[in-house]
Amino acid sequence: MMLRRVGKLTDRHVGRSHAPFFFAGLAVIVAALGSPVNTMAVHWLLSLHMLQHTLLADIAPPLLILGLRSPILPLGMPGLASRLASREGLLGRFWAFATKPLVTIPVWSATLIFWSLPGPFDYATQHQLLRAFQHFTLFATGFALWWLIVTPLPGEQQITGFARLGYIGASRFASALVCLPVTFASSTLYPLYASFPRGFGVSAATDQHIAGASMCLIEFIVFGIAMALVFVDVLNREERAQLVSEHRLVTH
Repeated sequence: MMLRRVGKLTDRHVGRSHAPFFFAGLAVIVAALGSPVNTMAVHWLLSLHMLQHTLLADIAPPLLILGLRSPILPLGMPGLASRLASREGLLGRFWAFATKPLVTIPVWSATLIFWSLPGPFDYATQHQLLRAFQHFTLFATGFALWWLIVTPLPGEQQITGFARLGYIGASRFASALVCLPVTFASSTLYPLYASFPRGFGVSAATDQHIAGASMCLIEFIVFGIAMALVFVDVLNREERAQLVSEHRLVTH
């Protein structure tokens, strides 16, 4: 009964096939925050710190959203999803506002750009609580952005495929404003990382160029995958809508 109710809510089959996405999202978060990546990002390499931000803002959120429909059913997802879909109550109204395109995209872009500026970036690196807040805001705004793009609930089905593709393009443009200057800067931009001990023959300038280039590459891959998945999803939704329309004509 519960599975059927959630299946109707999400307009998709609820099954074990969604679990890998959810657990992959959790694995990405663990890799970003609970592995040697975190230690080296804080005390050594700018490139790993930039990678950490990309994992939290652009990799973990879509994976978790794609997997929401199955693995966390025991945690009360049906009730939570229902409130988000209905946009009623304090949580529903907040989420409806937070996932408006004119709110989500500027806030995500501003968050990404602000935390990539040398001053805030270096300062947060040196203060644990601020760094935790930095990571939380990157993940939270990334989750809202990818919710807007993936649109997992019926309440968002009025968003057209072209609009969702536009959201992807706008967000990737904001990320390009970060990764391109870091990649091609002729001098080191982050004084803290320039002062860190070097290893493996990687200079501060090379580390910075690797940071920018790897971020650009990941963003390009994410862009391509997201565009393809949204396009396929649009076709599937149009097919389902056509089947429903034909069924109504037959029954009437």
